[in-house]
Amino acid sequence: MSPETFLQNDRWLHVCVDMQNMFREKTPWRAPWMPHILPNVVDIVKRNREKTVFTRFIPPQSAGQAPGAWKEYYEHWHEMTRAEIDPHLLELVPELDGFVSSDNVFEKNSYSAWRSGEFRHYVRQYDPTAIVLTGGETDICVLFTALEAIDRGYKTVVISDAIYSSMDEMHDTILDFYTTRFTNQLLTLSTREFNCLVSATGG
Repeated sequence: MSPETFLQNDRWLHVCVDMQNMFREKTPWRAPWMPHILPNVVDIVKRNREKTVFTRFIPPQSAGQAPGAWKEYYEHWHEMTRAEIDPHLLELVPELDGFVSSDNVFEKNSYSAWRSGEFRHYVRQYDPTAIVLTGGETDICVLFTALEAIDRGYKTVVISDAIYSSMDEMHDTILDFYTTRFTNQLLTLSTREFNCLVSATGG
């Protein structure tokens, strides 16, 4: 499928996933690559602020409040529960402050952005034909969000140099997975390629 068909009109939506301080600063969930891809994320957001929404991953107050297997997960990562974490770490990185409002940030308590009812409602109202993804992590929240976008019938674009993971090998593996398994539904582009495609399609 031609790349132009993914952004053939202006009804695409950029979802910037979990660009939060807790993945940038010194925490058990720190992803060293996050600062490296941040300039590309900011560039895409700046160029497309009216088409951009953000998600924030919000842990439970305590492990005991988490359902099912999440309880054991947060017993292991108890430092990241809201009872122990510095609230500042839950916020989006300050480089995005100028683009964020109460209307375009959606909180979620699991991997996929689609778990947020407010996010699903926003997407239904926006009615995009394609979902563009940046942020992190490549092999967790971006992956779950991308797969559900595909399952819901949206053409999906993943910006390969504007996503991060804490594990280099998994980042590379998932990018290969994206490009080999979803050739008609998912497109991977660099930031430069994406910006050129947006310009070419008038999006």
